[in-house]
Amino acid sequence: VSLFGGQVLSWRQASGDEVLFVRPDAVFDKSKPIAGGIPHCFPQFGPGRLPQHGFARLSEWSVASSSADPQPDDRDPEVQLTLSDSEQTRAAWPHRFQCAFSVSLHGESLRLDLRVVNVDSHAWSFTTALHSYFEVADLTKAAVRGLAGLTYLDKTQDANNPVRQTESRRQVTFEKAVDYVFLNASDYAEVCVGNGAYGATVEKMGAAISISSSGFPDMVVWNPGPSVPCHAQFVCAENAVAGEPVELQPGESWRGQVALAVVDRPLHASAA
Repeated sequence: VSLFGGQVLSWRQASGDEVLFVRPDAVFDKSKPIAGGIPHCFPQFGPGRLPQHGFARLSEWSVASSSADPQPDDRDPEVQLTLSDSEQTRAAWPHRFQCAFSVSLHGESLRLDLRVVNVDSHAWSFTTALHSYFEVADLTKAAVRGLAGLTYLDKTQDANNPVRQTESRRQVTFEKAVDYVFLNASDYAEVCVGNGAYGATVEKMGAAISISSSGFPDMVVWNPGPSVPCHAQFVCAENAVAGEPVELQPGESWRGQVALAVVDRPLHASAA
């Protein structure tokens, strides 16, 4: 976990296999956001008045608490990070806030818990996302399932003027660049990553990452396509508040939770 950006950069299975993806061209000198892992988009998702995806991924977070108990029956290993407004953030976004982000390992799952509190004297609104990059073994076999029948905003051609569509397929695939915001998504989706990505136990079945969430109404699916040389190595499936902002009155808070786990799944499902 990086304090710059408050960002999870790696999550390995017991086999040693990596689940997340950090781009080879990622920069770690704090001059720009780290491209990969699970970046924060806050207080703005996508383009807008602030820089793309807001300032949280460019901010230095603080450690509020941590535990690393080796006993499986004791407290889960966890770190809690915090981010509060500063003169710099208020110059760009004139609101007082507190964010608390906890990252914990529970059995074989990775749990993420984001809380946002309005500590100002007036109401304000925000959008947000956990911009998860998942490593894939084969992009031609990769897919995101659990989004069939949903309305989505297709931002592939123009992020500022998305085209409203309905997903007719059982799964989203990646034959081309993809930038979709699925509105009012369910609290469960799966990213199928291709054959044998996570060790010999799944090499005949394929692997999927299950994504269980609460508080995040939307799901963003993104892959930049061939314009990015490493595009065939990852897909992004992002739990988000993107369609409609959350408004918080003074003293109010919002909470979003995500649990990730690796599960065995068949490599292909009908896209019809």
